[in-house]
Amino acid sequence: MATNNNSMVLFRCTKCNFEEQIPKDVVDYFDIMDGGDPSVPPRFDCQNCSSGKIQPVHYVNHDGFVYKL
Repeated sequence: MATNNNSMVLFRCTKCNFEEQIPKDVVDYFDIMDGGDPSVPPRFDCQNCSSGKIQPVHYVNHDGFVYKL
């Protein structure tokens, strides 16, 4: 899947507030492959503080769930 600059999702660490842009197709892939509760947003380990989790500031998944931090 190709990514363009307009399809990025802003993530923020809930511990240190570090922000990172992640391509939407990558976020979609991990959200679908997670297989967990679809009401829980996709989260990744924070590369800045190493102990927090980054999650989307605003993201709509493939099932239409809207996540807002």
